[in-house]
Amino acid sequence: MLHSTGRMRLALAAIAALSLVPLAACSSEADTSAAGASETADEAGTGTLAAAIAADDKLSTIANALKETGLDEVFSGKASYTLLAPEDDAFASLGDKGKELTSQPAAMAAVLRDHTLPGYFEMADIAAAIDAKGGPVEMPTMGGHKITFSRDGETIVAKGEDGGTARLVDHADRAENGIALPIDGLLKQSD
Repeated sequence: MLHSTGRMRLALAAIAALSLVPLAACSSEADTSAAGASETADEAGTGTLAAAIAADDKLSTIANALKETGLDEVFSGKASYTLLAPEDDAFASLGDKGKELTSQPAAMAAVLRDHTLPGYFEMADIAAAIDAKGGPVEMPTMGGHKITFSRDGETIVAKGEDGGTARLVDHADRAENGIALPIDGLLKQSD
């Protein structure tokens, strides 16, 4: 088990490195300057992404799902991830379907994979990529699907391949190994 976990982490790290290239290439602004890099480092949190999610009282459903699926270990590792984290209200708005979903660890693992981007992306990075392209940008998820990001005025909207949409809310949970960008809905509800 340890051997396959090591290979999985190595593969995830490689995917993360490759995913940074398209987003960085989208930006025509000089936001990769030393000043921009130090600002990002100053804003980075301490601790792990799993701990940052657990500390956010609006993400208790996701925090519990990470523990139940074992993905908290992945988000406690060295690889960097961006989790588009549905807030608790997003699950509550689904009613019985949300309760059923959260009671199934395998289904929640699939949801989490399709809400996870390899690499560390601030909301400002995504906005800059949209602006540089002049329209929507796509990014791959750890589940092998794509999320399309676009603007609705000043708000960033994420859309999953199955049509689920959510708005990125105005705060982020930063950690040494990633960032959680809370969203107001689910991009994928199950397989």
